[in-house]
Amino acid sequence: MAVDKQLYSLDDYHTFVERPENQDRIFELIDGEIVEKMPSFKPSRIAMLIVFFFNLYLREHPLGYVTGEAGGYIMPAGNVVNPDVGYISKERLPEEPEREAPIPPDLAVEVKSPTDRKRAMRNKAERYLQAGTKIVWLVFPEERLVEVYTVDDDVQTVGIDGTLDGGDMLPGFSLPVREIFGQK
Repeated sequence: MAVDKQLYSLDDYHTFVERPENQDRIFELIDGEIVEKMPSFKPSRIAMLIVFFFNLYLREHPLGYVTGEAGGYIMPAGNVVNPDVGYISKERLPEEPEREAPIPPDLAVEVKSPTDRKRAMRNKAERYLQAGTKIVWLVFPEERLVEVYTVDDDVQTVGIDGTLDGGDMLPGFSLPVREIFGQK
């Protein structure tokens, strides 16, 4: 027997996340369903290291904004995503919004938490690209590697001895993978 699933609009989503019991929680709106992002220490720490390096770069090159796990972006299909780290250029988003950015990020980073499935993460990376995001980094802490997704290229795997770059989004930016995982 099929069970009817309630689908939420963007307005419904905003009403839901504004409830007092949801104040300190992070949700996404994916295909009309509200999905909670579960907190996890190690992935959050890794994401904040990446935010740190992006912010260092942006101090010298004020090209855009970087967001953490609570920075939402509205995708073309009406989905709301909160990448663990997001970057969007000032050219595409001249002023900071009060709520979610009304457009997808230029660069999105998702760090695998213990509850994430790799297949779901890879599907999400493809959805980012289809929505207009130019670069997606999937970070796998246990393997100490990053998968890099771009619109025009095959997926690149960058190991612990490799270096990530910001492509055309963050010209001249580079981040040794070792920096985000530290010493083991």
